[in-house]
Amino acid sequence: MRLKTHQKQSQISVQEAHRIWAKAQSRYLMINNLQFLSSFVHDKDFKYIINKLKDSYIEQANLVEKELKRFSIKSPEPNKTDVVSTGITEIASDKQIARLIHNLMKLLLSKCMKIIKEIVYNDNLREIFISITKDEVMKLYNYVKYLKLKGWIEDPPLYPNVKGKEIIAANEIWELWDHLYYRYLHIQLTKIYNSYVSDPEFSLILTTGITILEKQSKELEKLLINYGVNLPDKHPKNIPTPESKENFDDKFIFNIILDSMMNANTTHGFALMELVINEKLMDLFKELLFNEIYFIDKLIRYGKVKGWIAKVPVYRVRS
Repeated sequence: MRLKTHQKQSQISVQEAHRIWAKAQSRYLMINNLQFLSSFVHDKDFKYIINKLKDSYIEQANLVEKELKRFSIKSPEPNKTDVVSTGITEIASDKQIARLIHNLMKLLLSKCMKIIKEIVYNDNLREIFISITKDEVMKLYNYVKYLKLKGWIEDPPLYPNVKGKEIIAANEIWELWDHLYYRYLHIQLTKIYNSYVSDPEFSLILTTGITILEKQSKELEKLLINYGVNLPDKHPKNIPTPESKENFDDKFIFNIILDSMMNANTTHGFALMELVINEKLMDLFKELLFNEIYFIDKLIRYGKVKGWIAKVPVYRVRS
């Protein structure tokens, strides 16, 4: 069994091969961009922040390069050792450069959200990409806090009807409401699918998932009520027991649930990228994202044991 597991981790899917290469390429491009933009920066503190970001992307590039070497995949064109600008340093303000870097960081994080959905075949590789994703989240989180401190981030429309003195953006209210609506929907769907499950162990996993969703729902409800926002309608609490379980098999239900969790992961990530006003909510969505990633990884591993994960095209079998 150990030999078989080792053999599996010595293989990657065709999409995983591309994603390793693309991850390295995007890091090299980001390093080049940071080096170039840094040459126009006047603020010493900001230049220091850019250099710290660059060092982080260099570390990520080195980590991914090891995987390229491990699987004998050609590396993309590396970043330049240094980028020297001979242009006018007044061509862009530090605030403009800071906002451009912010958008570049959001772009990289958005790609991380997609990758989590595609790295299913090789568990070790998924662990590496999860680590990079969490690193991207924390970099963006801290960078936004820095931009707010400098007064370089533009405030979006604020929600005018909030109770008390707390400040919250209109889009942050939407994300809370939408995430609660999403949980109501998926609590109901999971209950329906669970009523068709035959495997007792898998049924217990789904029941645990429902409990987690209900706990998250209560937290979101409290926040929305506190902000004076009407809650979405709930679905009926009880689900009738089906007369037959033949309509859906456990493998099908597993993959539907896994796909919905991967979509939820993307929803959390994109929500987090748009939050810039309320740090309490930034913390909340960061926690939701990290928890979702954790459960996705565990469910993928469980699905492999059960033989429920699709057999994707393999890139190369190493001898």
